[in-house]
Amino acid sequence: MERRFRKAALWGATVAAVVAAAGPLGPAHAVPRPDPSPQPSPRGMLDAMRRDLGLTAQQVRTRLAQETDAHRAAAAVRRALGAPPAGMWFDKTTGKLVVAVTGAADAQRVRSAGAVPKTVPHSRAALTALVRQITGRAGKGVPGVTGWGVDERANGAVVRIDRTRHTARTDAFEKAVRALGTRAKIPVTVERSNQTPRQQGGSVVGGERWTPGSEGICSIGFSVDGPGGFQGFLTAGHCTLTADQAAYGKDGSRMGTSNPGGGHSINDREGDFGLVGVDQPGWTVSSYVAGQGGVPVTVTGSQEGLVGMSICHSGQSSGWHCGEITRVDQTVDYGNTVIAGLSLTNACSAPGDSGGSYVTQPNAPRALGVHSGGGAATCGNFGGPTLTIFQPVGEALAKWNLRLKTGSP
Repeated sequence: MERRFRKAALWGATVAAVVAAAGPLGPAHAVPRPDPSPQPSPRGMLDAMRRDLGLTAQQVRTRLAQETDAHRAAAAVRRALGAPPAGMWFDKTTGKLVVAVTGAADAQRVRSAGAVPKTVPHSRAALTALVRQITGRAGKGVPGVTGWGVDERANGAVVRIDRTRHTARTDAFEKAVRALGTRAKIPVTVERSNQTPRQQGGSVVGGERWTPGSEGICSIGFSVDGPGGFQGFLTAGHCTLTADQAAYGKDGSRMGTSNPGGGHSINDREGDFGLVGVDQPGWTVSSYVAGQGGVPVTVTGSQEGLVGMSICHSGQSSGWHCGEITRVDQTVDYGNTVIAGLSLTNACSAPGDSGGSYVTQPNAPRALGVHSGGGAATCGNFGGPTLTIFQPVGEALAKWNLRLKTGSP
């Protein structure tokens, strides 16, 4: 099957999105379904944002309108600038998109695009070069070092350390990285916590799920179409490691095949995403993500996540929770594998959520990514700052020439 999937061009255009039938997460469902079926509604998403972000109903409406404007401005900025900006983020205090630039000409282009320029000393190319050096220093991993990447708001780099796994090698790495920053005259921030992220494909049972053979329980991400009439769904790569493995739905019946042909599971530097084919009688794919109380949310497209933007996450263990994107394009060391290009959020998650959906904008939800992992502070155990990690959806779509299933809002 791998040979049937042509490599797609770089993603950037809005693609049809998404996933899962009613029930915390699943784009595929066994039929027949009881009538009347729950109707997709943005209400649950709005309620969850009020609960998880601590906003009033009016504040939610205002923020979503501001974020819609900011996403339009971000698209205009990308078209206007000749090279990627040093950083972009949504400022919830002002309700504006802020764009980091290094020159007056780019600052004017940013203003014309409807965003707020912030002049900084270091270009994106300089920041990326520093991060590459940090990656080289990390090699195959350093005890206690859980990740690193560009710090867009600080116009620098960030390194994350679990102080509970600290060793002399951790100290040496931190000293070396700070020296790299000093030579480049770029600030390096060290964030310390008491938790190490882990990929969350556990054995927790609850809500809608899919099971890869007998290897545990994961969550469905987004339904997709592909060349040759292929239908299936995206999920986490660490849920699909075994080639041509039977995939079972929440009712225990077989829905299809995980990692068909052996070329559809990525769990390394390239990313954390996998593919499951849905080809068994009685199973269909849909454009839904299970929302608050199991009421489905219809996703209408896909979108690139921005720092500071609100998102909602649906997983078979934790259900439906919302939060904000805290960082993008980050490298995460899970201990068993190091993965680049991931996004971090403060929406809670739990073991078994791996592969689940991240969406935004309740009035016309768009797909952002699939769940990769999280820290120890899960939804039922707030032991510290919440760390939840997702794989942006565009990379998988481009690699395997897939289209997300969509519906009308």
